[in-house]
Amino acid sequence: MRFLNSMMLFCGFAGFFGVDAHAGVVPPFTEDFNSSSSAWRDSAGTQDLSWINIGGPDGGAFSSTTFNFVNSAANARPVLFRGQDEFNSSAGAFVGDRVVGGVNEFSTFVYHDAPTALNYFVRFSGPANSPGSAKVFAIPVQPNTWTELNLALPDPGLIFEGPFTYEQVFSNIGHVQIGVSAQGVAGLNQVIHFGLDKVSIVPEPATLVLLGGGVFMVMRRVSGRRGQNR
Repeated sequence: MRFLNSMMLFCGFAGFFGVDAHAGVVPPFTEDFNSSSSAWRDSAGTQDLSWINIGGPDGGAFSSTTFNFVNSAANARPVLFRGQDEFNSSAGAFVGDRVVGGVNEFSTFVYHDAPTALNYFVRFSGPANSPGSAKVFAIPVQPNTWTELNLALPDPGLIFEGPFTYEQVFSNIGHVQIGVSAQGVAGLNQVIHFGLDKVSIVPEPATLVLLGGGVFMVMRRVSGRRGQNR
């Protein structure tokens, strides 16, 4: 009974501190799309991504979408993958305060079959789609090969959409959006396939130690008080 009570107590405090696989989660967290597209949506935001059970970067499942750049200008940057709070993407694992959560890295694997290399970007914004910030990855992604994109946070290359600070954007994330520049494929009348897998956020080790230590100390104190009361 004492063990059961301790476990129940831990779960309660874990939820309080955000150690949970839901909105406000304390990372690390990786969306592997093991059994579905996890409510990530396409460019228009109207349909869930297609789920494919084989062929990802590790040979397993991934999510996919298509896009035709026939009507895109050379400076267009369409969003292809939308992980957003209003869709409950990844059960809310990417939304919330990423500053307090200590997130210091974002990464993902991407794939495309365009006839040329493409430059990807990732955009983060609040639940109302503002304030926002984006990062364009400098290294072009070659066609027909899974490529990992990594972003250290905060990154000096982040582009802020207005007079915002890192804390203002990342203290209330609602949208994570991944897309490409149309440069090189603008006007091309071809259906291009895009793949997404292993979308991840990682915290500073110190953040996990502090949070975990805080939960442990609270458990010890409450346990000690229970022992004194017996």
